[in-house]
Amino acid sequence: MVVVSTEQFTEIQNFIRAYDGDLNNCSVELESRFPELSAITLGSILSKVVLQRVKTTYSRLVAKAGSLVSQYQNAAKQTPDHDILLKMAVKLRIPSTVVCRILLGKLYQNLPRSEVLDMLRVPDMIPDSLLAMNVSYCLHSEHMDGPITDAIRRCIGEEYEDRMKKLARAAGMVFYDEGDLRRTGYDKTPDLKLAVPCLFRGQVINWIESKASFGDVDSHRRYVKDQLASYGNRFGPGVVIYWFGYVDSIADCAENGNEVIVTDGFPETEEIEFLTFNLPCSLVDTD
Repeated sequence: MVVVSTEQFTEIQNFIRAYDGDLNNCSVELESRFPELSAITLGSILSKVVLQRVKTTYSRLVAKAGSLVSQYQNAAKQTPDHDILLKMAVKLRIPSTVVCRILLGKLYQNLPRSEVLDMLRVPDMIPDSLLAMNVSYCLHSEHMDGPITDAIRRCIGEEYEDRMKKLARAAGMVFYDEGDLRRTGYDKTPDLKLAVPCLFRGQVINWIESKASFGDVDSHRRYVKDQLASYGNRFGPGVVIYWFGYVDSIADCAENGNEVIVTDGFPETEEIEFLTFNLPCSLVDTD
């Protein structure tokens, strides 16, 4: 099981927050410092901590976009290097694509926002060749933010959903997936809705949700508020799987109520018991 104690999770967070250097190298040092945890678990924690930092500082960074543009232009006059923006991001301790997004928004503020976003996805569209080279370098070097990273996250999420479906079929579960439920008119839907409920560790469950990430307190509470609580209200209790582990305190947090069970993997065979139905003798065909 990948269940991280609150104390260790706090230690990991503090290490990341104090880290001074290229954030893409931080994961290597995390693996050395916390060898008992997998690289994918530590990488997920790192990404969450860094993106939370971006959320809290983004408005201030946008407010000083003019200063960031000046820094870039002054450096570009002195050197044709491809990593000017990356070095700026290291000093700011944020993902390099965030710096790119802010600079492009400021430099091309007269263009529609959609065109500016296209420049980040396809740097060849940027008129300034040196800036295009810098943005391209950031785009292909970044592991925590940006179009490529978003696409990778989507693929990983779909991979784990597919894995969950295969495990559910192998376990003998009959279920409806998101597509099935949406076709019948549901808007908010779990990844799997069991056609026949089963017992998981002695508790009835009706649905299973897959999260290809690490479960921390803030994100879990948000998931419960935005998604899981509505599944519980509509279908009854269910399971959320954090494939990359979770911090121990979310397993019994008040927000779960009696509707949300937290785990870090698909239920084992010995943890599942399928419900049986005893029909009245008069309804059973004895011929």
